Amino acid sequence: MAYAKYRVTIYAVGPLSETLTGDDYYALGEFRLRIRRFLHFSEFAARQEGLEPQQHQLLLAVRCLQRDNGPTIGELAEHLLIRHHSAVGLIDRMEERGLIERVRGAGDRRQVKVSLTASGADKLERLSETHRAELRNSGPALVEALSGLLRRLHADPIESNKEQDVPKPRQSYP
Repeated sequence: MAYAKYRVTIYAVGPLSETLTGDDYYALGEFRLRIRRFLHFSEFAARQEGLEPQQHQLLLAVRCLQRDNGPTIGELAEHLLIRHHSAVGLIDRMEERGLIERVRGAGDRRQVKVSLTASGADKLERLSETHRAELRNSGPALVEALSGLLRRLHADPIESNKEQDVPKPRQSYP
C-alpha cells in the first residue's frame, strides 16, 4: 500500500504583484547561507564526537521528546523526517554503541520507548554545549538575516525596494 508519510505544503501562487528584486534574492541567499553555515558547523561538531550528523540528531530528538520513559520509534521517525524502518536501523546502530536503549512498556510489552544511556547523555551534553556556544557567535547574524528577509516579505511593496531593508553581513566567515 503506497501512502504519503510526510505532509508537505506547497503554496500555489498566481502572478506576483511585484517581481523579485536583487535585494530580495540577496535576502533569501543570505538567510540560506547562514543556515548552511550553522549546519556545516553542526555536522563537523558531530563528527568530532565520533557521530554522523543524523546520529547526533537522534540523540537530540530522544532528549527533547523525553517523557514517560522516552519517545517511541514512530515519534522519533516523524521528528527526524525519516521512515520507520530507517529509524529502527539508526536506533539499532546507536544501541550497539551504547548511546541509547530500548525500554519495553510495563503495561504493554509491544510498546517500545527509546532513552539515552549515561554515555549518550554525556555525548549529547558536550555537543549541545558546543552548539550553544556557536549560536552565541553566529546566532545574531542568523537572526539578522531572517529579520531582514521577513521585513522584505511584510514590507510595503514600495518600501521593500529600499536597500536598507536588507541587512548586510557584519562579519565574513573564512
